[in-house]
Amino acid sequence: MRLAPGCLGLLLASAVAANDAPDTVPASPAQTAGHDAADTCLANAVREAPANTTVEELKAWCSEQQLSDQELNERSLRARYALEEYTQYNPFVITPHYRNYILPVSYWDNPQWNDPARNGSPIDRIEAKFQISIKTPLWDDILGGSTLYGAFTSVSYWQVYNTDLSKPFRETNYQPELFLTRPIDWRLGPIDSELVSFGYMHQSNGQDIPVSRSWDRLFFSYVFKAGSYYYVIRPWWRIPEKNKSSFIDRTGDDNPDIEHYLGNFEFHIARAFGNHVAEIMVRNNLNASDNKGSFQLDYSFPFSKRFKGLVQVFTGYGDSLINYNDYETRYSVGILLTDSL
Repeated sequence: MRLAPGCLGLLLASAVAANDAPDTVPASPAQTAGHDAADTCLANAVREAPANTTVEELKAWCSEQQLSDQELNERSLRARYALEEYTQYNPFVITPHYRNYILPVSYWDNPQWNDPARNGSPIDRIEAKFQISIKTPLWDDILGGSTLYGAFTSVSYWQVYNTDLSKPFRETNYQPELFLTRPIDWRLGPIDSELVSFGYMHQSNGQDIPVSRSWDRLFFSYVFKAGSYYYVIRPWWRIPEKNKSSFIDRTGDDNPDIEHYLGNFEFHIARAFGNHVAEIMVRNNLNASDNKGSFQLDYSFPFSKRFKGLVQVFTGYGDSLINYNDYETRYSVGILLTDSL
């Protein structure tokens, strides 16, 4: 059953009236509090939801709101889908894509500019790192349930403690994406499928030669759950670019060997422990003779009602595009604004 625009006010009035009506049998304080919270949630949902939202969707969303933070995390991914679906058409809400975080303390063990204009200048081992990642639906209900999204992610490395050079931004990587995604509910033994996506991503540092780095990919992503663990398999195919005619050619491939270092797939494993979330990311080129890849651990934990803390450890290649072919180990700590689960 879908709500026609004129039915929203009627349903809202019914919810409020039901809240004010006396019970035949007196309810316990716990029951009264539960009913009040449910009715208030339903009233607010009806007031704010799009006109074509179903009653079942409103009830399901309000049901999610009655769960504790721990229960929400343990249902994590489906709860996130429900919340995103409820808010993503609200013009005052920005929907997160990947994690959003601010890491004011980020130590890396192999600091290099890789920039002829800066080589030889002082560079700090401790800097700040932060990521902003958002998405928005562009076209809904394609092919009977898929959604086309546009997304944008930026990762910045800020030499905020480098007073010798007036605290410059060392590197910023930009990643716009366009992808089609569809929630699924396929089951095969212990595997519970959650989501499939297919799309295009561009990644670059927005610089001119000789420090320009960029590549374009088509990717497929499959998200599934087994037991208490979530898994993401994301292989990709790099869109070929022509070779440079010379080192100063602006139209050729800036980094023809980037696949060798950043690999041709990512694999994620995530687990929620109550309000804590641990996630491992692995990239690899699957080359037995000259294997290259990277490993990252993210661990988030609550420290306030709104924010979480984040500890991040990275080792391998591709921490940033300017240093994609340098092996680095990085330890970071800071504030997580939005989590993956």
